[in-house]
Amino acid sequence: MWNGSFERFARTPTLAIVRYMADLSARLSKLVKLEKELTRKAAHIIQPNAPMYIVDWFVMGAAQRTLAQSRGFRSMIETSNFPSAAILLRTQIDTAMRINGLRYLDEPEDQLLEVFEGKKTFRNLFSWQKTEKDKPIAMHDKKLREWLQEDEPWIERIYEKTSDFVHLSFRPLFASIQHLDDNERVAYFAITGEDNAKDETNYYEICDAFFDVSKLTCTSILAALLARHAPDTAGDRSLKI
Repeated sequence: MWNGSFERFARTPTLAIVRYMADLSARLSKLVKLEKELTRKAAHIIQPNAPMYIVDWFVMGAAQRTLAQSRGFRSMIETSNFPSAAILLRTQIDTAMRINGLRYLDEPEDQLLEVFEGKKTFRNLFSWQKTEKDKPIAMHDKKLREWLQEDEPWIERIYEKTSDFVHLSFRPLFASIQHLDDNERVAYFAITGEDNAKDETNYYEICDAFFDVSKLTCTSILAALLARHAPDTAGDRSLKI
């Protein structure tokens, strides 16, 4: 499980780079395996001629987004584009939040239909839960994150760390600094779009975090499909990785 660190330091020695690439490749291979596992298991759940509902469309759209973001993440890691990889990690969390949020959505068929018709966005929908003033709770990101963190508390720290990259906050501002010379009081910048001085630990940790979040998202997607199409087996939703 990812420990929440995105600290950067010096360039890796040449021999270590070979080992780093092998370890990184193994992590990316796990993501490929997870992607294939999602499509394989989902295909077995939804049988030909099975009735389809608006919620199914939403869940399958989330599955498509999950796989697309996983492919994009792998590409960003392979090209040393750490900031973009971090943003994709954040959007993968957003997908998990919305799939998990279906459990709290009041009249999901009717409300999601309004989303498909372009009348509302997800944040304009309402939960069956009520506020202290007996008003329906809106499906805003803050509440979606709270609901997800109730079951998966480790999500909070990843969400906060990746928010810096989404909003151009603290961490991305230092991504272009290649070297600081304290004695000469000189800063060297490298504006290339790549990490010129990357620490292998950062890449291992973000890959592990993305895998954890993606597995959670895939498991939630399968659970949502099983609950509607195979309720008798809804408890058997583990992904064998």
